[in-house]
Amino acid sequence: MSRIIFLPIIFFSLISICFPQTSESLLRSSSAIKSIDPNDEDFTDLLPLKKKIDEAQIVVLGEISHDDGATIQAKSRLVKFLHKEMGFGVLAWEAGFIDCYYMNSALKSEMPLKDAKKYLMSGGWEESEYVDPVFDYARKSWKTDRPLIMAGFDLGKPPNAAKNYLGIFDSIFIKAPWLKPADSVYSRIDTCAKGIGCSLRNELATKFSKKGEQTVKFFIYTLTDSLTAGRKSSETFSAEEKIRYVYFLRSFYFDLELNNLIYQGDESYQVIRDKFMADRILWLIERLFPNKKIIIWATTIHFKRNSFLQTQLDSDLSFLNKSAVFLRAGDYLDYYFGRRMYTVAFTTFQGEKGMIFPEGHPKKKGYEYTDKINEPDAGSYEAIAHETEKEFLFTDLRSLRKNNWLTKENFAYPFGYRKNKARWGDHIDAFFFIDKMFPDKILPIDK
Repeated sequence: MSRIIFLPIIFFSLISICFPQTSESLLRSSSAIKSIDPNDEDFTDLLPLKKKIDEAQIVVLGEISHDDGATIQAKSRLVKFLHKEMGFGVLAWEAGFIDCYYMNSALKSEMPLKDAKKYLMSGGWEESEYVDPVFDYARKSWKTDRPLIMAGFDLGKPPNAAKNYLGIFDSIFIKAPWLKPADSVYSRIDTCAKGIGCSLRNELATKFSKKGEQTVKFFIYTLTDSLTAGRKSSETFSAEEKIRYVYFLRSFYFDLELNNLIYQGDESYQVIRDKFMADRILWLIERLFPNKKIIIWATTIHFKRNSFLQTQLDSDLSFLNKSAVFLRAGDYLDYYFGRRMYTVAFTTFQGEKGMIFPEGHPKKKGYEYTDKINEPDAGSYEAIAHETEKEFLFTDLRSLRKNNWLTKENFAYPFGYRKNKARWGDHIDAFFFIDKMFPDKILPIDK
């Protein structure tokens, strides 16, 4: 009798161990998405996502690169869904921390939308036709009791950043003129503000001197101390204002540090940048928006977690090949939030990426390009997803059974279109698969 019972147990155990790596099994583990059109607000197809990410305070909407048009469309639709259906109240961009603060104020105002968007960054998502519905939606939301607030967590980008940096200092000095420094110090603040970030495009306008930089840093320290401990400042600024201004000054200090590394060609810039990104996001969540759920719009690579577990280094930075661990913003945030952070990695099988400009656009000749995407190898997540013949799939990696092939090491291409082998649930929480990528489309100059 015991032998008769034992054989079926072995049989079913073998079935569970050999859970097939096929398109059929992937379909059973995924949800088909009907549309990525941001103007499609029938969210019936997205409702299964509610249960999967319900406990999250942070949802990261990643992307392989900044010029994946289909991904940008899908993210724009998801932003609306997360805000309308799940109560996410803040959209934080991989863009200037202070720049986005001013953009949020501009969106609340009567400023024309095309001008308000420019605070985000120069030549970024604000020019995309596929992101435009998000900005339009955010502006309209300010007329409701549940606005979609904009924020940022990255280095300021020229040319608007310099004006925004100085705007923070000036807003302090207007309320507390006794804190304004001598003209020689203010001139050095102005020089530093104009120099930060320019080398991202090899357009370094001004290399500020070491002495000038030290003068500005020392002034930031003394100004911060005056805001937090000064009796006169305590009577002038509210507690909320002091918290905000102190962190804005700290953020300016961050950007000075990053700019030094960029200018020197120091490859560790990316490592420090990710650390500062995480610091800014923590401040947004803990201090500025403590009771709100946040959507992060960024490149996926910045928000993977458990970087030390990856069996294949995914960066082209040479010094990383000599380093065992390169911590990303996702690693730091995972330490604080764990399962309260949910990261969606977008990926694709075929098509093109790039930027398409309208006729007559001044940047068309110098910036327009398209690159054909190399099809992923057979057996990769993308190749198997393509075999399902579905345009769009959402694969939640958290809810998989242990015997599912997706819980084992597999090849996929979500980080910069490079082939990587990983147990993907260790690094991200879901794949959003788009079968055919298309380039981003740039708005006409007057929009």
